[in-house]
Amino acid sequence: EIGAMILVTDGIHNRGENPATVAERVTFPIHTVALGDTTPHRDAYLTSLRYNKIAFAGNSFPVEVTVNASLLAGISAQLSVADVNGKNLGQQKVTYDGNNFSASYSFLLPATKPGLQRFTIALSVAQGEVETGNNMLSFYVDVIDSRRKVAIIGNAPHPDLAAIKHAVENNANYEATVILANELQNPKLKPQDSAFSLVILHNLPSSSNFQLKGIDKLPTIYILGDQTDLARFNSLHTGLEIISKTKKSNEVTAIFNNAFSLFSLDADDAAAIEQLPPLSAPFGESRVGTGIQTLFSARLGSIDTRQPLIAATAQGNIRKTFIWGEGLWRWRLNDFLTSNSHDHFDRMISQLVSFTALASSRDRFIVESERLYSDNDIITLSAQLYNDAYEPFNTPEATLTLKGDTLNANYTFSRNGNGYNLQLGQLPEGVYHYSAHTSYDGEELNANGAFAVEALHLEQQNLVANHSLLNTVSNITGGQMFYPNELSSLHSHLSTLKPIIYSHTRFSEFLALPWVLALLLLLLTAEWFLRKYNGSI
Repeated sequence: EIGAMILVTDGIHNRGENPATVAERVTFPIHTVALGDTTPHRDAYLTSLRYNKIAFAGNSFPVEVTVNASLLAGISAQLSVADVNGKNLGQQKVTYDGNNFSASYSFLLPATKPGLQRFTIALSVAQGEVETGNNMLSFYVDVIDSRRKVAIIGNAPHPDLAAIKHAVENNANYEATVILANELQNPKLKPQDSAFSLVILHNLPSSSNFQLKGIDKLPTIYILGDQTDLARFNSLHTGLEIISKTKKSNEVTAIFNNAFSLFSLDADDAAAIEQLPPLSAPFGESRVGTGIQTLFSARLGSIDTRQPLIAATAQGNIRKTFIWGEGLWRWRLNDFLTSNSHDHFDRMISQLVSFTALASSRDRFIVESERLYSDNDIITLSAQLYNDAYEPFNTPEATLTLKGDTLNANYTFSRNGNGYNLQLGQLPEGVYHYSAHTSYDGEELNANGAFAVEALHLEQQNLVANHSLLNTVSNITGGQMFYPNELSSLHSHLSTLKPIIYSHTRFSEFLALPWVLALLLLLLTAEWFLRKYNGSI
């Protein structure tokens, strides 16, 4: 058991839980030795920087910082924020209205360029300040280009295209481009050659537009209507086939399937969709493959046909969703007429898009790192390589090139279990970009990424010793605070501690110790035998 603890410090607390709060949970006395200078200096410094570590490109994000100052009453300073290129993004005037000043200031900064971005917030230096290194703080924000691109490709102009576009873009994370099938020859509009995350095919393939080469490698929502060539659609082997011998269509409404489990649709949205007017669905009988789940089935009049009206699958490398019917524009319009908003329809389309666009297949070669480290962290990267069956293995050699402001180095991963790891050690402040490489079965595999190293400079923020905190910690725990010239008193106090000896007595029945009983019987038997042998008995 601990008799006492000695804590030698200046009492400056700059990270983690308040020591006074921790002391309340301690069961032994803490004696503190107070170091440092408690005399206030003429100084201003920045603390308590609060900001979002992640921001979305095109949006703005808030930053708040606290300005502290001592012995600077009546002096004014300039507080400013700049990007990595030194461009001023905002500034405010700070007037120290007392010798013990503390106030918080906020900025709203633009997130323009995707990637790890460095920003610096600085406070102008007043004449006579003792320490100037605490007048500046740098921070890093991971700006993500969250707007994923969706290509809405129609066989011909149709009001559904505009309705879908509005519903998709109601989610701030997506932007939609409407493309007519006859425009696919334009290189700028080829979804398979661009950064599109999802393709929505409306009435495609058709008898006049059926060249969809490359598009089938992207997550796809198929909207099957009167212009869809069902034979060509079936030849895509999507998992859903529609067998039809006529070009007729049916007017069908939706019935929600409670057993659908690929994602959760709000009950109010599902009920609202069931009340919307019918879609025009090509006449036919469906053959549904394994793994396809029905979100809404088709109702013809008052009869549940058990045919899928809206269905989806997460099996395979690419997700697919099917809407067996056109006329979605009527759904969106009627939703507004009945609820004074498009929310029910837009939320359903948004969930279909979000589900389908999510890549279900893993990349073959993955390198993982934190986005932000401090300059005293030991930085370690990990990597994983998958074979054709998506089983992890690490037979091939994996290498990495790391580039920073003053660094350009090559490394080789170490094998660890069935993966890889690479220890980079401590790195100076800055943004680092890495490019990892390996090969498997003749295929070159690469993984790229970036991380930032942040200098904390915590010790520079406050230079005045806090002996009051040390006294509080000692009092809470039943200890005492001493100064360096009182160490003899501390020694005398510790010499009064006496060791504590614990004892515990336990009683057990003799029969509960069979090995002792057996030993005694053996000794008694041996004694009887010896006495008998010697004629004593």
